[in-house]
Amino acid sequence: MTRAPISIRAARIKPSATLAVSGRAGELSAAGKQVLDFSAGEPDFSPPSAVGRVVAEASCAGPIHYAPVPGTPALRKAVADTLSKVHGRTFAPGQVLVSCGAKHSLANLFLSICDAGDEVVIPSPYWVSYPDMAGLAEAESVFVPTTRADGWRMKPEALEAALTERTRIIVLNSPSNPTGAGYRKEDLAALGEVIAARAPQAYVVCDDIYRDLVYGDYEHVSAYEGLGSALDERIIIVDGVSKTFAMTGYRIGYFVGPAAVVSAAARIQSQTTSGAATLSQEAALVALTDPSVPGEVAKMKEAFTRRRQLVLDGLAEVPGAEVHPPEGAFYVFVDVSRHCGEKARHADDIELATWLLEEKLVASVPGSPFGAPGHLRMSYATDDATLSEGLSRIADAVRSLPTA
Repeated sequence: MTRAPISIRAARIKPSATLAVSGRAGELSAAGKQVLDFSAGEPDFSPPSAVGRVVAEASCAGPIHYAPVPGTPALRKAVADTLSKVHGRTFAPGQVLVSCGAKHSLANLFLSICDAGDEVVIPSPYWVSYPDMAGLAEAESVFVPTTRADGWRMKPEALEAALTERTRIIVLNSPSNPTGAGYRKEDLAALGEVIAARAPQAYVVCDDIYRDLVYGDYEHVSAYEGLGSALDERIIIVDGVSKTFAMTGYRIGYFVGPAAVVSAAARIQSQTTSGAATLSQEAALVALTDPSVPGEVAKMKEAFTRRRQLVLDGLAEVPGAEVHPPEGAFYVFVDVSRHCGEKARHADDIELATWLLEEKLVASVPGSPFGAPGHLRMSYATDDATLSEGLSRIADAVRSLPTA
C-alpha cells in the first residue's frame, strides 16, 4: 500500500485562520487596494525605545552566540521576579522556560503534558491554535461553550460537565482572544472548586499574554489568587513580551510552572528550536527591567482604551451587530448572525467576512475558526483613522444587506 506523502499528524493540522486573512489582506494591499485591516493580532506601535537601543548596541558589540536552551540566566531571573510580583508567589529562575513566543511555550506544554487519548478542556470561543496544539500532542479537545449573555466566561456547571478522568489540561485565557472576556476573582473561585473536586490530576494552563491590556474597572486576577490554594501545584502561567510591549516580531514568550514540567518542556525545546534568539532575549530583558518602559506602555494602553471605545461606538451604528464590551486584549467579537443564513445574502460568517474583504476592503476574521459561527473578530490594534473609516464602510455595507 502506498503511503500518503505527509504524516497523519501534519495532515490534520489546520492553517491559522487569522494568518490566512492577514495574508490575503496583504495581497490586496500589494495590488494597490486600500485595505483596512481589522484582522491583525498585534499592536501597531513600535517597541519601547530602550528596546531598540539595546538591540542596536548588542548587534554591533561582537559575536552573537547561541543562548542556553531554557533562556539566558538574566532573562529567566527577570521573568521570575516579574511574575512573582504579579502573582504573589516566589518563583525561582529554574521554574522559567523561555521560548520563541507564547505560542511556542503553549505548544511545548501540550507536548510535555499530554499523551495520546488525554483530553484538553478549552472554553469556546477559543484562540484558533489551541485545538491544533492539542491534536499535535495526540490529545482530544473538549470544548466548554460560553455565551455573550454570560460575558463569554465559563460557568462552573458547564466546566464540570466537560471534566473526566482523562482531563489533562484545562486552558484558561484571560483576557481572552477572541472575545476580550476577563475572569473575575469570584468566577475563578467557582471554577477552582469544580477542578479541585472533579479533575485534581489536571493542569490549569493560564494564557496570560493580554493581562496588562485591560480596561475600565476590570483588573486582571492571578489564577493563584482566584482558583484556590488546592490547585497551586497544578497551575502553569504562560506570558510573554509580544502584546504588552509591542514586540511580536521578537518572538519571546515564557512560562512558569512545576520543575518537572519545565524540565520536560526544555528537553523538547532542545531538540526543536534550542534557545530563543539571543538578541531577542536581550530585548526582552530590557522590556522587563528598564525603568523607562512602563511609561511608554501606559501610553499604548491609553491609545487602546480610546480605540476600544471608538469601535464600540462605531459598531452601535451597524444594524444587527451585537457585542459584549471586552474587558481586555484588543479585540471585539461581534455577533453578525442576523446577516447570515438561508434568508440572508451570505450563508455564513466566512462568506460575510470574505465579502467584506474582497468587495469592501475591510479585513476581519470569521468566528467559525474560533468555534463561534455567526461572529466576526475585529482587532482595534490599528490607528484611529483606519478604525473610523473601516467602521463606516462596514455600517454602509451591512445596511445594504437583507436580514435572515
